[in-house]
Amino acid sequence: MKNQVTRTILLLAVSILLFAIVLLVPAPKNPLLFDILRGASGGFGLAGCISFVLLLKDELTGKKKVS
Repeated sequence: MKNQVTRTILLLAVSILLFAIVLLVPAPKNPLLFDILRGASGGFGLAGCISFVLLLKDELTGKKKVS
């Protein structure tokens, strides 16, 4: 459980960091790097949201993983 919470927070934090870089840094003439950063931000954000939904589902159903 603790690892899943940490993973969710880290994924969302990385997504927000990448998105902030895209917003705050002026775009160069070749925007390929910024396209990659936008895609990575979206991917990490989606993974963080899915992780959060799975965490919420496990909490609401009372199902706990034994490791």
